[in-house]
Amino acid sequence: MDLTGHHSNPSGPLKVLLEAGAERRPRSDRVAISSREDGRRDAGRPIGSKHRRHGWILDGVVRALEQHRGPMQAREVHAAVEALLGEPVRWGSVKACLAANVAGPAPRFTRVAPGRYVIQSPRL
Repeated sequence: MDLTGHHSNPSGPLKVLLEAGAERRPRSDRVAISSREDGRRDAGRPIGSKHRRHGWILDGVVRALEQHRGPMQAREVHAAVEALLGEPVRWGSVKACLAANVAGPAPRFTRVAPGRYVIQSPRL
């Protein structure tokens, strides 16, 4: 068993020692831990509008490049994505999305110059 499994599933004597340490903690620490555990029980509830589905930045980048219909600087793409989505978006996420979708068997974007991108035209 590797170390991760060992600490995830402690042996009998180690488990007794760990549980005894929990009993000796100050009450305020135990309350904080129990409230965190309560939060974990709510994990089954829907997250709501705060949760973004996978690919939401990619969708924003595609829409921004489609609407512009010409080469855009990466910073312009970032600003357009934030405007389209109506909230701040990490610069690194937009940059990574552009870089990841330039190459491969089905690229979505074309790099026309350093830091300038256009939407890939569909192949017929």
